[in-house]
Amino acid sequence: MIGDLALRWVVTLLFLFSAAVCVQAIAANKHGVSSAVSHSLHAIMAVAMAVMAWPRGAELPTRAPMIFFAAAAVWFAAVTARNSDHRAGNVYHTLMMLAMAWMYAAMGGLALTKAAPVAMGDMPADMPADMPGMDVSGGHAGHGGHAGHGAAGVVGPEPASWVGVLNWLCVIGFGAATAFWLYRLVTARLAPAGHGAHHTVGILCQLAMAAGMAIMFAVMV
Repeated sequence: MIGDLALRWVVTLLFLFSAAVCVQAIAANKHGVSSAVSHSLHAIMAVAMAVMAWPRGAELPTRAPMIFFAAAAVWFAAVTARNSDHRAGNVYHTLMMLAMAWMYAAMGGLALTKAAPVAMGDMPADMPADMPGMDVSGGHAGHGGHAGHGAAGVVGPEPASWVGVLNWLCVIGFGAATAFWLYRLVTARLAPAGHGAHHTVGILCQLAMAAGMAIMFAVMV
């Protein structure tokens, strides 16, 4: 969920635009079932991301969407392996679906927290006070009786360190993808009529989706 209302609307509009382009491509589908399925998965992804940007959307269950987008990544991986045309693009779509599954996992779909230190006051009442290795004065054995870090209070579960690293990699990856699609948009606009200008809407769709993903991961780090 994005805290800033203006940024939340920007992300929502980016993804709704992407979803509308995908739906239009499905309606005008001329490339068979595989293309329709691929565009449908992107449309679902765009709508899910738009919903996720809002407080109520961030409170929805995460396990089922995580599994769904992991399966979508498998679909695109199968398309990549089966079809040598547009392989680089299909690899990118596979990674995008994996990133979606990861986002839901990081939001609660999987237990990705490390154990928090426990304060002495929160030890069970029936635990012996003279346990080996424990100083009844509040310090840990081997530390000269000084109080441990957790003795001042309970620290809540913290995300594992690699979670933040993976989120940063997603920010960088989708930031680079945004720059790439922006370059493609500029070159398509400068191309003579009939030499790529007709791909502008599709490029805009990819640009909006990459930018929205970069923003969503950026607010998670």
